[in-house]
Amino acid sequence: MYQVKGVNLLLQKYFETRLDMVEKTLKTFLTLDGSCSKELNEAMNKAVFSGGKRWRTLLLVAVYEMLTGMKKTKNFESVLAAAAAVEIMHNAAIVHDDMPAIMNRKERRGAPALHMQYGNATAIMVGDALYTLSFEALSHIKDPAKAIQAVRILSNYAKSYGMIGGQAVALINKRKQMKINTLRYIDSKKTGALLQASSDIACLLAGADENTRQIMNNYALNLGLAYRMIDDIAEDYGRGSEDLDGDIEFVPTSRSSYTGLLGFDKARKMVERMIDESERMIKPFEHNDVLVEFIQMIQERLP
Repeated sequence: MYQVKGVNLLLQKYFETRLDMVEKTLKTFLTLDGSCSKELNEAMNKAVFSGGKRWRTLLLVAVYEMLTGMKKTKNFESVLAAAAAVEIMHNAAIVHDDMPAIMNRKERRGAPALHMQYGNATAIMVGDALYTLSFEALSHIKDPAKAIQAVRILSNYAKSYGMIGGQAVALINKRKQMKINTLRYIDSKKTGALLQASSDIACLLAGADENTRQIMNNYALNLGLAYRMIDDIAEDYGRGSEDLDGDIEFVPTSRSSYTGLLGFDKARKMVERMIDESERMIKPFEHNDVLVEFIQMIQERLP
């Protein structure tokens, strides 16, 4: 069961039901026929169904429902297909990003990274197969014109100026002391880009105007950056120790982290400003309860 600490029962039910819908849609796309290699099929499923918060899928669904007034629409199957597409692409990126030649992560979501379980060659093929599957999922959007636009949106946020570009800059700076603008660029692309794609596709399917799309785009980017910054803050907060005066000293884990570059207090204040901005962005919208809850869930992680 999908549970979120501190969420009221109505919102809890919302998250549970929408996540269940998304999971069923993902399983539809990941049920491959017998012509597929058994190991490849198994590894693709392992990559997508190994945990994860499904933030991007839930954001896409929530933005769409907010903009359409939480009404049941005949387009909802298209919304779920789009949400699945973003989630599939997200997991494709994780598989490739974890590999030895890139970030060389040995673990992911409390288990061995995919390349550690299946080998580098299979991991490469899994990432490639999931990338292509994500675009196949978008082809299930019923309106052909919107399906093409959704492909363009996801492509733009994923390509060399988007998510993959963020991966490239992160790789180049892997062993360097970064400047704050470089770190923000990496996180705005690696983490923020697919969140922005989710909100933008939701706006497309809901028929939102350009001003609304821009607001939702900024909201999604703010959430992504705040989430990443809180990761750094929480890690360093947990390593704090008392000095001789009884004050807590925080020692950054890296000089290239937000706390290493800005200091603990300044990084925390920056996150608080971003959270406040996000709340102001969505305040004028009716039916914004779920998007407010996204903000609160992120805020609760801030030490």
